[in-house]
Amino acid sequence: MTDPTPPRWRTALWRGETAPIPIVRAPTRAVYPRRGPGDDAELAAVDQGASLALRFGTLLLAGGAPTEEVEAAIFAVGTAVGLGDFEVDITYGSIIISIAPRGDRPGFTDMRVVRGRSTHFARVAAAHQLLLELSEGRLPPEDVDARLSEIEHLRRPYPRWFVIAAFGALSAAITVQLGALSTQGPDRFNAKDFLTPTVAFIAAVATGYVGNIMARRRVPTFFVNLTLAFGSAMIAVGVTQLESTSDGYPVKTSLVIVGGIIALLPGMSLMVAAQEAIGSFAVTAAARIVELTFATIGIVSGVLLGLIIAAELGVPMADALKLNTSATTVTTAVVAASVAAAAAAITYQSPARLAIVGGALAGLGILVYGTVSAVSASPGATTAAAAIVIGFASRLLGARLRVPPVLLTAAGIIPLLPGLAVYQGLLALSRDKPNKGIAALVEAATIAIALAAGVLLGQLIAGRIVHRPTLIPPRDVRRSQG
Repeated sequence: MTDPTPPRWRTALWRGETAPIPIVRAPTRAVYPRRGPGDDAELAAVDQGASLALRFGTLLLAGGAPTEEVEAAIFAVGTAVGLGDFEVDITYGSIIISIAPRGDRPGFTDMRVVRGRSTHFARVAAAHQLLLELSEGRLPPEDVDARLSEIEHLRRPYPRWFVIAAFGALSAAITVQLGALSTQGPDRFNAKDFLTPTVAFIAAVATGYVGNIMARRRVPTFFVNLTLAFGSAMIAVGVTQLESTSDGYPVKTSLVIVGGIIALLPGMSLMVAAQEAIGSFAVTAAARIVELTFATIGIVSGVLLGLIIAAELGVPMADALKLNTSATTVTTAVVAASVAAAAAAITYQSPARLAIVGGALAGLGILVYGTVSAVSASPGATTAAAAIVIGFASRLLGARLRVPPVLLTAAGIIPLLPGLAVYQGLLALSRDKPNKGIAALVEAATIAIALAAGVLLGQLIAGRIVHRPTLIPPRDVRRSQG
């Protein structure tokens, strides 16, 4: 198996040569083995080969995969089935493939439109593994169609009620991570402290049920997020008012709101948008950033509206508490972050093994965050350090598990999302303190950028170390070639 890319410029200069500039070139960071057209198969019929490549691309794009991986997948399918020279153009909602004429075979152009998107990581993982088998030569092209049809009709691994319960567990675990279980002595918790995660779970389940109904009726994401964020904030306001008229029910309602914010923040969109912006996919990155912006604005608007109503009614909403650094609390935060990430993976419809790995990555990230925060007070720096570790580990584990790294990082970064800073900024704005509020929101944006950039940097470093492990064929293929 040979790599058709020309030698690097250093090698060319050392030999006194100049490498030709290819007119058509596959993605340089593709994670699939590449073969020259016609090496293992005769030239395929353009309509069948293009249709197969577009089906792969449409399935991955609709399931939440980044554009770079979708493009790499289409090139891998095209070269594996012998399409020859072709080009691919991917926008946010469409894929176009154009095949150059070769010999007696005429040129061909086809297009697919992705009108609906639904995060389905189980389907993306299955398609990725099928494509690895095809591009590594372990699966003949004629057997791909049936396997791909099965993946296209793959059912979601979890029922709706379980996903809604996971959404509630995500919000509750975030409150625990941020200090809902305040210690009442060495290694002891007050039983009443469990009221905060319980209220967060109930609020998230109630709003999640409403959001599920709205999503099935194709309500735009902006209004779904606005409704869910407003509902979560108003539940917290109601509990706060109840606390003021009764004794013995210490619920940290600020953490209930923060848990709802983090559960709603589009961490997956943040990761994919940053990856595409850095990867020079300007058109799709701009579209995803616009989608991310309006989804976040919906969350901000809903929470801010709830806090303004609380201020008008005279309900005092407390500031969110800072997490202390005792050994017991840090250990609890690591465990809670792992649970939150695993629950988030379930909402993404990830297979169980990926949910477990995503939870472990989140726990590792929080552990690094707590360690770095002991020597650095900058939220951006501590978040970036944790994100680099998550990105590095996700690339190594993704190669080992034969899945795209984004399926692991999307859940692993959830506990690091800046929900606390968003709440503090919105609370300040509701109290007519614009300077403090804007500063907190700018800090939240800084944390989000550091998080996305850190994960991508960690993946790039790991990619250099492992040297594209998925390009190495399995033992049985190497024996057949030898």
